[in-house]
Amino acid sequence: MHRHVEIRTGDDIRTRTGFTEENIENSLKTMAFTVGPDRLVLAAVPGPARIRYGRLASALGVSRSALRSADEAALRKLDMERGGVGPICDAPDVTVVFDAAVPRMGMVLFGSGRPHCTVEAEAADIVRVPPKAVVADITSP
Repeated sequence: MHRHVEIRTGDDIRTRTGFTEENIENSLKTMAFTVGPDRLVLAAVPGPARIRYGRLASALGVSRSALRSADEAALRKLDMERGGVGPICDAPDVTVVFDAAVPRMGMVLFGSGRPHCTVEAEAADIVRVPPKAVVADITSP
């Protein structure tokens, strides 16, 4: 666990923490989405990568237009806050989609659920935690 000042953006990580560019390269960025009124999805990708929303939708078996950024109420259901969203979620109704590159990343940094604390763990272990984990190619090549 790494405690630090509150961070919410990539620039915050660079300017407000002691993390190096190497740390940032070996980090996971997790974004939260809703699909319809009741389905929550977390998408975890290598920190510098960009999520391809069409690929994420395909991995979930939904249309691209069905994906919506999760609002604060949805994040509260996960007991997470913006700036700290992470892929560790044991809620049985939440799907966590990991980019195909994640399991091979080794030690990574990722959100704890709070914007002032970052977790460090082995990526291959993280992928095994969520009950509804999916591994798919969801980033740009």
